[in-house]
Amino acid sequence: MKVSKTQAIEMAELTCRLSRACSKKESSFAALFNLTPTELKCLRMFAKKPTVSIKEMIEELEISAGRVTHILTSLEKKNYIVRRIDNNDKRNHLVDITQESKKFINQLTQQHIELHQNILSNFEADKQEFVTKIMGELIVALDKWSDLNKQKLSD
Repeated sequence: MKVSKTQAIEMAELTCRLSRACSKKESSFAALFNLTPTELKCLRMFAKKPTVSIKEMIEELEISAGRVTHILTSLEKKNYIVRRIDNNDKRNHLVDITQESKKFINQLTQQHIELHQNILSNFEADKQEFVTKIMGELIVALDKWSDLNKQKLSD
């Protein structure tokens, strides 16, 4: 399907603005809990499961191993996580949430959901589902473009 240059320019501007708005939202939300945005993203990984490998963190957060180490050190000092060596593979390091942080992470997750409910409440009910559907499709299209671009770079 052909896309006009005007639509492409508008799409470029809107995606940049959306990215900036999302960054501001995540920074503001993280600050409520005395966290950096990346610490917040890291802790949110534990909402899905209590143990995460450092390799998974590097892939999910899309940051370097050194940066992950820095973030984990900060979260350890705050008593949110503990690091350990995987008994099945001594080369693999795992990160567990502490007992004390489970309640905090559940609270963090609930407030993150409420934040997005609040954002969606700005749309009429019939548009709420459309917005989430179109955002999902946009992410798929961006991921597809990114994968193709990575493939071109590796060829």
